Amino acid sequence: MIFLIMLILLFNQAKDELIIKDAWLRPNAEGMTTALYFNIENTGELADTLFKVDYEFAARVEIHETYEKDGMMGMRKLENIMIEPGNSFSLKPGAHHIMLIKLKKDINEGESEEFTLHFKKAGEIKITAEVKKQ
Repeated sequence: MIFLIMLILLFNQAKDELIIKDAWLRPNAEGMTTALYFNIENTGELADTLFKVDYEFAARVEIHETYEKDGMMGMRKLENIMIEPGNSFSLKPGAHHIMLIKLKKDINEGESEEFTLHFKKAGEIKITAEVKKQ
């Protein structure tokens, strides 16, 4: 029983050590693709890993990074993003981002959308992102 209580306390502590800030996504029409951006601050003493994002209004949600090779820009899917202890990680245009593929509805500027981030240590963290052009 004590072990179970300690696990619950550790789980809750890990969740509190990740701070998600400045979440936003670009507007786009149903059937199209858009991207989600945000900042993650890891105030804890252990690394954590973002490995999945849920959004009910997209056919697929993938973690991506933008890269340059031989003077050409491209995007590729990643399995996860590790956030080192005491560091921040920014998902932003032209870098790492969350791709929302084949939207199931219009995403309009001025609205907000709900997402669930899945971390290996912190578990699920729900966020709200503002829809805006940037």
